[in-house]
Amino acid sequence: MDRETLTNALEYADLTSYQADAYLTLLEMGVSPAIEVGRESAVPVSQVYDVLRSLESKGYVETIEREKLYVQPCDPEAAMADLESRGELLHDAAEAVRERYRTPERMDARVGVTKRVETAVENAQDLIDDAETVVEVAGSFEQLQSLSPALREARDRGVVVRAAVYIDQDDEPPAAFDPSGVLSELRVCTIPGPYLVVIDRNRTCFGPNTRSDEDYGVLVYDRILPFVFHWFFLTCLWNLYPTVYLDAEDQYTYVTIEEFIRDIVPLWERGFELGVTVEGVDLADGGETAVEGSVADISFYGDERPPSRLALSDLGAYKNLTLDTGDETAVVGGWGAVFEDMEIRTITLERIDIGETPFTHERRD
Repeated sequence: MDRETLTNALEYADLTSYQADAYLTLLEMGVSPAIEVGRESAVPVSQVYDVLRSLESKGYVETIEREKLYVQPCDPEAAMADLESRGELLHDAAEAVRERYRTPERMDARVGVTKRVETAVENAQDLIDDAETVVEVAGSFEQLQSLSPALREARDRGVVVRAAVYIDQDDEPPAAFDPSGVLSELRVCTIPGPYLVVIDRNRTCFGPNTRSDEDYGVLVYDRILPFVFHWFFLTCLWNLYPTVYLDAEDQYTYVTIEEFIRDIVPLWERGFELGVTVEGVDLADGGETAVEGSVADISFYGDERPPSRLALSDLGAYKNLTLDTGDETAVVGGWGAVFEDMEIRTITLERIDIGETPFTHERRD
């Protein structure tokens, strides 16, 4: 490191320019009369004694009284330890400033608005690290790629990851993009939409699409508001578009009661026995629970209509399932269930039987 750079560094460490120059001059000279330090450095001779005394008070030098005042550098370990701690402090301060920049100005404890879409993307990466059940994400291939490490770790924990990617009609996925091990299912949207991540029904990161003239992000930490974003994802970004990738491991696992009922009502109406495993929350005590059984009843608002292919809009109101566990029955509801026995997180279709003959259930989209 050259002298000028070293001088600047010492000044960052709270030395004055005279103190830094005098100290570096003394390091080159060794034990020297104070007056000689003044002559060899840029410090005015009239001020050199005051500058050296101030360096002594900081622990950089020590003075020796002889026939005239001598000065020598102190062992640098103590002074440099302070310098290093200042460096660590400055580094930590820089990180804290970056974090505060990324952290939104909170409207309250549940909702925050940021000045950049990128902040929503960065926060999504951190929030996905804590995902336990499901992540729903919509964005460009580049945004999905940036989330891939966090999504892969989530998949390793057993989290269901559903992604909708925005793509022009003639576009092809980037060669480097590989959904295997990262996504449970991928669908493509041909109309640009917002950046959206919904995590475990209680956290949301949102940003407007690239054609918007506004640049902001929204972060939601709540159990109610994310449902609005989830329903937008389900009806506008997911249900309308084709599947281009499906992980066989999650082929028969549903994360919404609406999609499950939509797919299995025709089978249930025809008398098939549907065996399922439901994981969710026991509404009596708030604890996690799992129930295995067969579908005994399906109820939803407007279910007096003739059986036919249901749309998600048909299931936007009241709906639940009654399961026969063999010993008792359990009523399960969807997001925000109140009157049922449990609120689902996932429903896995385990078997489809009629009499002694098993059938393979092919999921319809």
